[in-house]
This record gives sequence, C-alpha cells and structure tokens, in this order.
Amino acid sequence: MNRKIIYILVIIFTTIFILSAINVSGYRGESIASFFQYSSNKILYVGGSGPNNYSKIQDAINNAYSGDTVFVYGKGLPYFENIIITRDDISLIGENKNLTIIDGNGISDVVQIKGDNVTLRGFTLQHSGMIGFPEQDAGVNVNYPSDCNNISDNIIINNLDGICLDGSENNNISNNFIINNEIGLDILGPSFYNVITRNQIENNDYGFYIAFNIHNTIFENNIVNSSVCGLYLNFVRFTAIYRNNFINNTCHVYFIERLRLAFDINTWIRNYWDNWVGIGPKVLKGQMYTELVGQKLVPWINFDWIPAKNPYTI
Repeated sequence: MNRKIIYILVIIFTTIFILSAINVSGYRGESIASFFQYSSNKILYVGGSGPNNYSKIQDAINNAYSGDTVFVYGKGLPYFENIIITRDDISLIGENKNLTIIDGNGISDVVQIKGDNVTLRGFTLQHSGMIGFPEQDAGVNVNYPSDCNNISDNIIINNLDGICLDGSENNNISNNFIINNEIGLDILGPSFYNVITRNQIENNDYGFYIAFNIHNTIFENNIVNSSVCGLYLNFVRFTAIYRNNFINNTCHVYFIERLRLAFDINTWIRNYWDNWVGIGPKVLKGQMYTELVGQKLVPWINFDWIPAKNPYTI
C-alpha cells in the first residue's frame, strides 16, 4: 500500500511539473520541447558552409533562446536585412567588423533591440531608413523597455542615427566607429545611466544629440568633424562629460537648460578643446530657458574648469 501511495505521489508531482513547464513556455508561444531547450547556451551560425547554418541572420535570431549566441560569418557582401531582437540575453557577434556587413537597404532600423542584456559586436551597420522624429531610423535602435545592453566594436556608418537610445537605461556603448550619420548618438529621454566611452564619432552632422535626460556618462571619445555640433544637450542634467577630444567641429558644444533646474548641473572636466586659448577654464556657450520669468531663451554659459592641454590617445 505504501509503495502504491509513493507511485501515485510521483505521478502527481510529475504532472504538476509538466503543466507548470507548459505554462511557463506558453507566455512565449513555445512548446514544451522548446521550454527544455531554453537557456541552452547554443551557438547558431549564419553564412557558413557546414550543416545547420542559417542563410539569414533573422532566422537564426528567431530560433535562439536566452543565453544563445548568433555568430555571423563575414563574407564582404552585405546581408540585406532589418534585424529585430526581442529576446533577452542574446549575443549577436560578427566574425570581422570590416567584412560582416548588415545593410538596412534604406528601410527602417538596421538592428532594433527590444530585449534586455543583448550584446551586439563585430559588424558594419549601414543604410538605415531616413524617417525622423518621433520614430528615428538608426543603425542600432534600442527601444523601451530594453536595458543593460552592450554595443561595442562596430562600424556604424551612413544612417539617419548611428545609435539611438529611446527610453533605454544602463547600456554600455564602447569602441565603435560612428561615422557619416546625421546624428552619431541620439539619446532620447528617459534614457538614464548609460556609459558611452572610447568611440570614434566622426563626420556626423551632430556627434551627440541628447534630450530630456539625466545621469549619463560620456568619457574618452573622439568627437571630430561634426558639421553642426559635436555635443548638443537639450534639457539635460547630471551628465558627466570628461576626457573627450573635441576637434574640428563647427560648434563643439551647445546646450539649453531650465532656470528652475539651474543647480542640477552637468559636469565638464579635463576635455580637450582644439580652440581653447590655453589659459583658465574653457567657456561653453548655450542658453537658459527662463520659464519662471517670461519664458524666454537667454544666453548662458558653463565651464570646463580644467581643460586638457593635449588631445588624448583614444
């Protein structure tokens, strides 16, 4: 009798486990078999010649699960795709950033990230669409509620926005070449606590355009040859800007601040400015919005109190 009871209990608990597994996988529209493959840490290959390789990047991503890596072989010729990553903890890795090219064909975003903890590395990302505000087309578009992504070691060229963070937090953007876009990095609020470091941001109309944001960090970037402005800040607070090179931009920096938040300052320190006179602080010109006294824009200044005398090697 005791043995029979044990068998019955085993069957009951096994049934409960299976039903729970089905329920967990059901929110993703997946089968129970797919559930047991979840978090398998597989590598899916694209563009190779062996078995089980994919010819399209999006097909591999659609078959990847959290913890998986999609590795894309470089072939010199572009993959003409518009990639969307919706799952968390996916790594999309290119073999060689000079040879592994994703071309958006002038349509929408080249890569759109909607999951969390996504790694994107080793690609040339080019030719997004040219639709502007409020839905910015970009080489890489990171959309709310996507957070905590790592975008590094890419060439991002000839797009509307190079990288757009739209309501996305705690991202690391590093060691990218962001070249020949209308806006190199477009950071739209609320996109807080992002770290942007050691990027070559060159030959864009705007190097950075940052609006309605706080608590971002911009350090050790080369911001070069911006035809309109190297770093444009629109109602931005508590942002740290330090140890960057500002070289040969039509306007290095411009900002608009709000009078009632005048003490919520940004920190400028030890940046290199190629037009600094060499003595005293570097004066940074912008405007203050006097919303409490007439709603006007009046001239205002910030300071880099300790400018660097020589450009940094980045």
